[in-house]
Amino acid sequence: MLQRIKYSKQRFIALSLFLLNFLFITLNAQDNLKVNQSVTEILLSDITSLGEDALTFYTGPFSFSKSGALYTSGVAAGTGLLMYFDDDLRNKIGRQTIKTLNNDFWDIPTRYGIVSYANIAALSTYAAGLIFKKDKVRITGRLLFESLSISGVTVVLARYVFARSRPYSGEGQWKYNWFEWNNEIESFPSGHTTVAFAFSTVLAERIDNNWARLGLYGLASLTAFARVYNNQHWASDVFVGALLGFVTGMHVINKEEQREGNADNLMNRIEFYNRLTQLGIRVRLD
Repeated sequence: MLQRIKYSKQRFIALSLFLLNFLFITLNAQDNLKVNQSVTEILLSDITSLGEDALTFYTGPFSFSKSGALYTSGVAAGTGLLMYFDDDLRNKIGRQTIKTLNNDFWDIPTRYGIVSYANIAALSTYAAGLIFKKDKVRITGRLLFESLSISGVTVVLARYVFARSRPYSGEGQWKYNWFEWNNEIESFPSGHTTVAFAFSTVLAERIDNNWARLGLYGLASLTAFARVYNNQHWASDVFVGALLGFVTGMHVINKEEQREGNADNLMNRIEFYNRLTQLGIRVRLD
C-alpha cells in the first residue's frame, strides 16, 4: 500500500510539472514585453491589481441589475433542483467511503483540487515570471493566486453559514447546521471543485488554446466527479463549487484584459460577481 501511495504522488507531481512547463513554454513564446520597472514597483502594482480585482468582485452585488437578478435566480433554481436529486445521485454515483484519498486513480484529480498544491503552483509561476522577466508568465501566476484567494474566501464563509452535513454522515441532503465550524459539516460548496475550476479557468484562458481548454476543464470536471464518487460531497455542492471557480477565474481574466486595453473583447462585456449566497452574471450590450 505504501508503494501505491508513493506512486500516486509521483504521478500527481509529474502531472503538475507537465502543466507548469507547458504553461511556461506557451506563455513565454507569446511574451514580447520588456520589463522596465523595478521589482518593487512590479510587486506593488500586482498587489494593487489583486486588491482591485477582489474589491470589484465582492462589491458587484451593489450594482445588481434586473438581468443580473434573472441570471442569479436561474442559478439558484438550478441548484435547488439539483439538491432535490442529491440523495438519488449519491446512491447511483457514490461509493461507500469516508476518505478523501483512496489510493486509486481518483486521487489524481482529487489532488488537483487541493488548495495548498494549487497555491504553490500559482506562486511558483509568479516567481518564475518575475525572476526571468516574463510578464505574461508573472501575470498568469498572479491571476491564478487571485482566483484561488477570492473564491477561497467565498467558500470558507459559505461553509460557515450553511454548515451542510457531508453525504457520509447519513443525515441526508437537507441537513444544514448553520453557523458552525467543523469539517464534517462543511459540504457546501465543494472546496476541491472550486479550486480545480478556479485554477483551470485561468490557465485555459491565458493559454488560449482549445486543446488546453479541453484538458484543463476536463481535469477539473474529474475533480468534481471524484468528490461525489468518494462520498465527500453532494452533486449540488460540486455544481456550485464549479460555478464559483469558473466565475472567479473569468472575473480576474476580464479585469486583466481591461487593464491591458482589450476593451472590445466580448468577454469584457460579461461581468461576474457574487455575494455570500448568490452568484450573478451581467451582460453589457452598449
